Amino acid sequence: TLHVCDSPLVSSLPPSSFRSSSQLSTSHAPGFAKLNRRDGAGGWSPLVSDRYQWLEVDLGERTKITAVATQGRYGSSDWLTSYLLMFSDTGHNWRQYRQEDSIGSFPGNSNADSVVHYKLQQPAIARFIRLIPLDWNPNGRIGLRLETYGCPYTSDVVSFDGGSSGLLYWLTSGLKRTSRDVVTLKFKALRNSGTLLQAEGQEGLSLGLELERGKLLLLLRQGRTSSTEPQRLVSLGSLLDDQHWHHVAVERRGSHLNLTVDKHTERVQIPADFIYLCVIVFIQLSLGAVQSEVSQKPVTSKKNFNGCLENLQYNGHNLIELAKNKKQQVTISGNVTFSCAEPVSVAVTFTGPESFLQLPGTTVSSSGGVSIGFQFRTWNKAGLLVTFELPQQGGVTWLYLNEARLRLQIHKSGVALNDGQWHSVELNSRRGPPMGQHVDVVDLIIFLPAVYEQSCEAYKHKGNTSGHFYIDVDGSGPIKPQLVYCNMTEENTWMVIQHNNTELTRLRPSPGVNQYSIHFDYLSEEEQLLAVIKQSEHCEQELSYHCKKSQGSPLSWWFGGPGTGRVQTYWGGAQPGSQQCACGLQGDCVDLQHYCNCDADRMEWY
Repeated sequence: TLHVCDSPLVSSLPPSSFRSSSQLSTSHAPGFAKLNRRDGAGGWSPLVSDRYQWLEVDLGERTKITAVATQGRYGSSDWLTSYLLMFSDTGHNWRQYRQEDSIGSFPGNSNADSVVHYKLQQPAIARFIRLIPLDWNPNGRIGLRLETYGCPYTSDVVSFDGGSSGLLYWLTSGLKRTSRDVVTLKFKALRNSGTLLQAEGQEGLSLGLELERGKLLLLLRQGRTSSTEPQRLVSLGSLLDDQHWHHVAVERRGSHLNLTVDKHTERVQIPADFIYLCVIVFIQLSLGAVQSEVSQKPVTSKKNFNGCLENLQYNGHNLIELAKNKKQQVTISGNVTFSCAEPVSVAVTFTGPESFLQLPGTTVSSSGGVSIGFQFRTWNKAGLLVTFELPQQGGVTWLYLNEARLRLQIHKSGVALNDGQWHSVELNSRRGPPMGQHVDVVDLIIFLPAVYEQSCEAYKHKGNTSGHFYIDVDGSGPIKPQLVYCNMTEENTWMVIQHNNTELTRLRPSPGVNQYSIHFDYLSEEEQLLAVIKQSEHCEQELSYHCKKSQGSPLSWWFGGPGTGRVQTYWGGAQPGSQQCACGLQGDCVDLQHYCNCDADRMEWY
């Protein structure tokens, strides 16, 4: 029988399990925000109704959440019409829930007492849930009662310190050889590189699952020495060291492998003689303390995993449970613990030039100074990181990136810092013993709700890979969101906006006039296009004209924006206003007297 996971999770919780950004009064406190309850004022309402409010529920332990239901405040004109959901294991490090089509908002209510259920497309695993109101009844306030549905989440966890900790499994005894092997796990990484898993096959072949600079690689190695250069079969994911759990599955069917990271799957071919994953080696020791059954020699690794693994299954066998119970098939080495300590650091994402975090001023004595420490990661080559006034010396200190180098006024250090990885910075300005106030940024963070990001770059910073996303170029401004394709390459992030005519199109005569015409309509409106162009570092489009026995410029031209548009007499690859084609710019036209092949008026197609 299938296990049904739809039990109510919130109704039995005590008031201490609820928190909120504010409350209108003690009778509007967050503890009254339970579905169908009428006590207090009949639900939660914040002091001010704006998009900076939130309601948070602590479920007590990590729970599988499958659905959410909302209601307005009982017998009132206060209800939500849309909202966001955030999930967290700690109450500090939050992740926004997004549906499959990247839309983040959920439909709310149309009155105070009807219940609106929403089933999550993918269940969420979390201890804390935070609901952020986006819109509400314009004739009332924010008002909310809620329930979430789900079931207990069974979890076996193991953590590794990145040093000499590891597990070695001997799994040949009692297991049948099959044409299919499956390994599934979740991982949470504290460092961006490290070996998660290595499986040995026959004839010295081994498969490795390694985290490298935030991406997960599947590597095939021939031979048993670390000096052998592995073959990279596939790479998946990005920024996987974001301190959130990521799901991984490796499935072997004959000589094919499927690697899944979160929602993305790649299929690869492996050598036919690699027919059985007879040994799984976890977190190999760099000093060779872990041995493999096949070779009876130390298996070495340059990088050891620092982080936690959860619910590790091999062909249905719970491997973490085997290690917990100290079964004979498992050898434990180093500092291995069966719990996952949560980090206290919290990442803050700045999505555009207008986003910043301002800390309150601190009082510093004459003998005191300034001490700042943080980590950052970016793909941008330039941008201000932090600025502050020097209390004694006077003036302003600017710490910024320029050409991917870190600069403090006129000093510089480091190269290629726009690689998307974490880099540590410590900045000290002291005279005598430090005095003054310590400011914890975590206490100052307000989660500003954004249904959509303002650029593809912002989605890339959140760890997304290439795909279709809704972009809202002016945030909550008047310009409507638009669906674009985000091509997230290693170096640059491209926003691709489609039009209605990407194929070769034969030009038809225009009625009544001696000209041919075809119209190109972009899926975005003109104000959306102009806003995208304004915020982009580089924009390009190309229009090509193919011809036979057809004189070109100035007899051929096209009409285009910005604004109402004007006659354009250049073609793809040439400069605007040049009245040329690409061959004229490169000097390789078929007739050097002309700057376009179409001007030659020949019988061949160009």
